[in-house]
Amino acid sequence: MIKKNFFIIILAIISSCKANIDKATNPRETQIIQNEIKPTPYEIIPNQEQADAINKATEQEIEEIEVQDRIYFGYNSYDLNTEAKKILDTQILWLKSDESVKVILEGHCDERGTREYNIALGEKRANSVKKYLIDNGINESRLKVVSYGKERPAFFGSSEEVLSKNRRAVTVALE
Repeated sequence: MIKKNFFIIILAIISSCKANIDKATNPRETQIIQNEIKPTPYEIIPNQEQADAINKATEQEIEEIEVQDRIYFGYNSYDLNTEAKKILDTQILWLKSDESVKVILEGHCDERGTREYNIALGEKRANSVKKYLIDNGINESRLKVVSYGKERPAFFGSSEEVLSKNRRAVTVALE
């Protein structure tokens, strides 16, 4: 049963990675050119109704994946809470089940603060996940950290609910 669940998780993560590659032309995404990360400009949403529609579609997409690949942080924080540690414990089981899997740990922030500040905070978030994984038996050579700061919002808008969904770390499996 556990192996079946891990297989489903792996399949979902691979599908998610492929979907992200397929969406690379989306202006919300960051383009990687010759190993250089070049952020694209924010997509401007003209009104709240359109932002709500985009957010609802994104929420449905996340629910369909059913993979706990992301954890959330408090405002201006990179501390792991109890819920985050539970999710990471599941990821640890998955990573221990297949020693060949390598992952990227992405750090993200909400739109508040400067670009530089958010890049640094996103890196601290990803590194706190990395430290937890290493402390629980995952080899550091399997983990890569990248910070996108506020450049890749998962949701649009300025309500606290929306902002809290953008303060996250996402685990992405490499092929």
